[in-house]
Amino acid sequence: MMSEMPIIPENLSKEDLDKELIRIGMIAELDAVNFYEQMASLTKDENLKAVLLEVAREEMVHIAMFETVLMEVDDVYLKVLADYSLARN
Repeated sequence: MMSEMPIIPENLSKEDLDKELIRIGMIAELDAVNFYEQMASLTKDENLKAVLLEVAREEMVHIAMFETVLMEVDDVYLKVLADYSLARN
């Protein structure tokens, strides 16, 4: 689990810093999804399992929110997504 930012902010331009912060947010949310899903798989309590899985789904919404913002500011990310999408079709 992440508790410290894995970057040195002073080494980045403002534009790159913002992109990295978005990516770090996505990583933290993915980590949280995995954590809650793992906990849900361990419990026998169906109410607790439902709560944990609902919280995991909420974290997925946060990932999508970060990705939406990343697509607005990162042309390289958009190109990779477009290339991947074309390659799949």
